[in-house]
Amino acid sequence: MRRSTKFYGPIVELSRLQSELNRLFAAFVDAKKGLGSASAWDPSVDLVDDGERIRVLVELPGVEAEDVRVTIKGKVLTIRGSKKGRIRAKEGIRFFCMERYFGAFAKSIPLPRPVNTHQAKTSLRNGLLEVTLPRVPDQREKEYEIAVEGMEE
Repeated sequence: MRRSTKFYGPIVELSRLQSELNRLFAAFVDAKKGLGSASAWDPSVDLVDDGERIRVLVELPGVEAEDVRVTIKGKVLTIRGSKKGRIRAKEGIRFFCMERYFGAFAKSIPLPRPVNTHQAKTSLRNGLLEVTLPRVPDQREKEYEIAVEGMEE
């Protein structure tokens, strides 16, 4: 009998591979720094730029709003938090399979453009954290003419 496995396409598979490599690299770096093990959970992220604002969508199922902290430093958005376990190990309870992750997590997302951090907004609904960051014009992209002054000798 032949087992069937689902194939989701190269983009999905590459995304999964990237997430796993990021997790392994973070664990290696944290171990080298003596910070303990890195998070075993790497939340999925979508980064969308619609021309007016940048939206960051992060899947956080089972995470409460009071357990999430969002910060921006420079051009990096960092999301930290924790997911509390609902089932506790007790006498007489045996786990045969446990794939859901509980505990702390951290995710740093480099932003592709400058944003107005003072007008940033967040919302967490149905396990989806949405961070909305209005874009600001990048002054380096504009062309300015600079007057050239001649020096008298």
